[in-house]
Amino acid sequence: MQESSNHFTKFWMEDGIMHSNFLHDTHLDLDYCIALINLRHTFSNEESQYWLYDLNNLQSMSKDAKDYAAKYGDNYLHAAAIIVHSHLQKFIINTFITVKKPKVKMRIFTDKVKAKNWLLELKAKNEL
Repeated sequence: MQESSNHFTKFWMEDGIMHSNFLHDTHLDLDYCIALINLRHTFSNEESQYWLYDLNNLQSMSKDAKDYAAKYGDNYLHAAAIIVHSHLQKFIINTFITVKKPKVKMRIFTDKVKAKNWLLELKAKNEL
């Protein structure tokens, strides 16, 4: 299985879907956000992917990190399914999506299977 990681996050491919998670409690500041996005771009060989992004262990995200993610975070993506683990995460990510209006399809899920199935459906439609 293809995978890559740094000191706080891990990426891997499964069933043609790019997955990631945080390895431990993480406070995502600007430097970490840049490192995360750079690792994702490198891992994907700068080719657009369908991304299942699990926010478990994400404790906070700075304003600078949010602004950077809004500007560069959807490069090399077809779509992103974001797994949240609390009502607060859901509220924050929904607000982010509403305000920043990403260029790619993004949806929030609490269930990984549903998130993965949504990405697989989008992928299948786009490959027709």
